[in-house]
Amino acid sequence: MRNFVALLVVIGLLVSAAPVSAQQSTDNFYIMVGIFGTIWTSGGSGYNNGQWYAYPSGWVNEWFYDHPFDPQRGKIIHIEFDWSAYTGSFPTDMTVAVNWSTGAWSQLGYGTTLPPLPGNDEDLYIVRQPILHETGVFPDSYHFSTELVISDYNPEWVSIDVMGTNFYIAGGVLVHECVVGTEGKTWGSIKTLFK
Repeated sequence: MRNFVALLVVIGLLVSAAPVSAQQSTDNFYIMVGIFGTIWTSGGSGYNNGQWYAYPSGWVNEWFYDHPFDPQRGKIIHIEFDWSAYTGSFPTDMTVAVNWSTGAWSQLGYGTTLPPLPGNDEDLYIVRQPILHETGVFPDSYHFSTELVISDYNPEWVSIDVMGTNFYIAGGVLVHECVVGTEGKTWGSIKTLFK
């Protein structure tokens, strides 16, 4: 009986030490940008049937709703995609970022109905984290994968952002999960669905 009680205590300690996961969301995206910066095709599973929006800052993004704003939780984001030059003989200039809405945006009360679209103050309502920057001539296709942890709060909206010319991003997957206990954690320590 003493061993059984000890086992329960150990299990309890392990459970309390691990981050508590909420439902995980998986979204997809793609975009093709020509040699002069024209968007030739784009889409995904995001807001407004996967529409991409051009911002005055030069960024173009697609928004995905996550969960309600929660200052007691954080977020783990994993992102993967394949990329290549739109036209292989021309130089590519490509920057990709992940961004998310601020608490100030959530206080406006739009919830699931509206992300911070162009026309709103980007500095006030959007946090942007560049994850990839490539310049040069790229004759091949490449795969990119990374993760990041937002430990301050769980934002309502997350987004993939791009800027530049002459690139094609295909097969994009953005997995986002709000969790308790993100400090010091990585995607690999809590992932459940993404493989």
